[in-house]
Amino acid sequence: MKISEKIEAFILSNLVPSSERKIGIEVESVFYNHDMKRLPVNKCEQFSAESFLREMQKLKQEEKIEGTFSLEPGGQLEWSSPPCKDLFSINDQFQTQMRRTKEICNQNNLLLVDYALEPLYSPEEIDLINMKKYRLMHSKFLHTGNHGPWMMRNTASVQINIDVTSKKDAEEMAFIADCLQPLSSILFSNSPFLKGKPAGKENLRYKIWNDTDSIRCNYLLDHTIESVEGLIKKYCEYVQKVPAIFVKDTNNSIQEYRETLGGWLAGLEKRNQIRDEHILTVLRQIFTHVRFKHVLEIRGCDRPPCGYEMAPVSFWAGLLCADVSRKSILAMLKNWTIEERKQLNNSAQYLDISRNGPQGKPIREWLEKVCTFALEGLGERQEKLQMKNEIFLLEEFIADFFKNGPKGIQTQKKFRESGQKIVDFIKSNCSKD
Repeated sequence: MKISEKIEAFILSNLVPSSERKIGIEVESVFYNHDMKRLPVNKCEQFSAESFLREMQKLKQEEKIEGTFSLEPGGQLEWSSPPCKDLFSINDQFQTQMRRTKEICNQNNLLLVDYALEPLYSPEEIDLINMKKYRLMHSKFLHTGNHGPWMMRNTASVQINIDVTSKKDAEEMAFIADCLQPLSSILFSNSPFLKGKPAGKENLRYKIWNDTDSIRCNYLLDHTIESVEGLIKKYCEYVQKVPAIFVKDTNNSIQEYRETLGGWLAGLEKRNQIRDEHILTVLRQIFTHVRFKHVLEIRGCDRPPCGYEMAPVSFWAGLLCADVSRKSILAMLKNWTIEERKQLNNSAQYLDISRNGPQGKPIREWLEKVCTFALEGLGERQEKLQMKNEIFLLEEFIADFFKNGPKGIQTQKKFRESGQKIVDFIKSNCSKD
């Protein structure tokens, strides 16, 4: 079996019936201490991100909190849900861990900053977590784009993982998500400040990710993966051409590697040593907005304000996990040209929905259409799975967006009207229960 075939076999190794499809989310959060400084990352005399992680892991064991906790490179705390068939279960688990998170914040005089971009500090002012893979990643990104350190230390997101039912299912979901990601990035934009100043209409976290590493980030479209047909095959060929950040030796230790990911796999194959864990190591070094592991992962949503964390996952569940809505979306997208898609991807750098999108129609019109499909898809899920409608997790967010604009723009307006210094504004605005 060729290496591409082995990668594809791994991606499709967890197929489930559509009635058993599960969804998971990963939510990242930034924290400040009582001095309004970023929480120290590594173990020290102060309460640090590492201390926070230990506290949450302890609570997980004592109180049986679902999901797992981990730290991102700049000390962002990430909660990953277990996979669930319905979004109500994820929401219940998320609310439980958020109550415990806020208790720890209150006990240690910490502040959860619910923005997708660090509002005050530059990467140079934030520690890097003391892990070899992240040190290697940092070194790599210094030479691949202008914003790698910003991405690693200064951003927070919501990521969505969706089970795959077939190869066709995987390819359709990935294609739709890659096409609609620019609209999603505008809808969920929540990066109001940069280095203590309002961001204006710049979609900052989106711009940072698109200038981190042009070889391993951005859109599938940017890597000539342009259509549903043959999408997984092209993806498997693409990942092998990407330069490695690190590999794992026979003791499962991280080691620097200066060749391509495919070159490493080829060496293992010659020795008949290639295993699933090696393929997973490769797939985890691809950071496109949409990527595969043994599930589909959608990575492009900003971390929303507290209370709206479930909106992105309900949006994508409505679009991708409902057959009728998906069929309508695919029919719509087949009329978009590659050049129109590229133009839309570029336009999403700015939060201006009056700009023209595909077919000369305003981006607002496309957002309205896509949001309608998402809400209809949630209704379809209700009927298919015989459960309560998940629409309430998304409907209010969408209505607010079309009335008041992106959350980040709303926050900037509130800041200007407050007359406060930005540190005082952040402290008061993010202190709400």
